Amino acid sequence: MPSEAVKKWLDRVEYDFQTAEAMLGAARYIYVIFMCQQAIEKVLKAVITSRSEEVMPIHNLRRLAELAKMEFKDNELVKLDFLSQFYLNARYKEDLVDVSKGITRKVSEEFLAFTKESVKWISDAIA
Repeated sequence: MPSEAVKKWLDRVEYDFQTAEAMLGAARYIYVIFMCQQAIEKVLKAVITSRSEEVMPIHNLRRLAELAKMEFKDNELVKLDFLSQFYLNARYKEDLVDVSKGITRKVSEEFLAFTKESVKWISDAIA
């Protein structure tokens, strides 16, 4: 049974995923991608927490996956890298037009599906 700290991470994951779905419905595609990054970040941190290891205050999904000892395929690592970079750009770039280039409904749906699959199998690794 997961600890209270792990449950809190997982509750946040679910909330972020639901927010991503809501943003898809509202056609706020950059926030779909943003929330996908957040959901994966938090589920990886839940795995790390479940192993009683210190959660680093970082947002790089590839690095968190390494710390969580979760192995992704090469094409999935590319997606993690994209989400990590997008997260930083969405938080700190002032030009929303620049941030949203190439972020279409189709791209958002693909990342939402990737996030759903990733969250599922990462969650299964929680002790």
